[in-house]
Amino acid sequence: DPIRRKMLARVTLALLVLAVASALPQRMVDAPAAAPAPVVSGCSLHNTSDVCNDDSCCNWCGPTVNTSIGFCMPTIPAVPGTALTCSKTIGDCKTNTDVSSCGSDPTCKWAPFGPPGTPVGMCVYDWDRCKPTPAPASTFKKAAQARIAKKAAEAGPIPPAPTPKPKVNCTMITEAACNAETCCEWCGNVFSPIGWCMPITGKPVPSLTCSKSPEGCEAIKVEATCESYDLCAWLPIGPPGSGMGTCLFNWAKCTA
Repeated sequence: DPIRRKMLARVTLALLVLAVASALPQRMVDAPAAAPAPVVSGCSLHNTSDVCNDDSCCNWCGPTVNTSIGFCMPTIPAVPGTALTCSKTIGDCKTNTDVSSCGSDPTCKWAPFGPPGTPVGMCVYDWDRCKPTPAPASTFKKAAQARIAKKAAEAGPIPPAPTPKPKVNCTMITEAACNAETCCEWCGNVFSPIGWCMPITGKPVPSLTCSKSPEGCEAIKVEATCESYDLCAWLPIGPPGSGMGTCLFNWAKCTA
């Protein structure tokens, strides 16, 4: 039958085409897509010394042994003994001993640590000066925030926070009662050997002998140990995460 033979030939041809196609190697279309090029930002955008140094947050540096090779990097305080030579020299902020001189240097900021309203503090390098501007919240994040706000509204008003403990007035008339208060100490001198109760000053007072030594905070060199004491506070003065800082008497806890 000619018609039947013709149909059989077509089916045989179709099966042959499928067999050949299945034997062919995988095409590039099945290969994983190439990773996108990294986004260049910050000082790495600047590839010439002039453009780099025009950016107040960047500094053109190169190996001291071969200054013809250079690159743009974030501005950081000079490190003694460094193997880099840079276009900009960042001063030592701690040489500025008052708020005015510290504020005149754009790379420095004043870190107060004395009693409120006093000029006691330290001038430190401003590591936050060149932090990138936070990216706007994504649509997903905004939706999540809206859901959280809705649930908070449905839950009703938040109960008021407990009333904070009032600051202590050191008016106790016995040494035991005075020393029992964290922010008070019993002091005396040669003219009044019996003594009296007064707030902890945070520094030794000439001619006075007191029951609590204020020198403990500044002698502590580890942040965790510093924070474990009620009247001490850790003041970070190094790059975020470096652990550099100093332990100081916490005036805020004992301000009447």
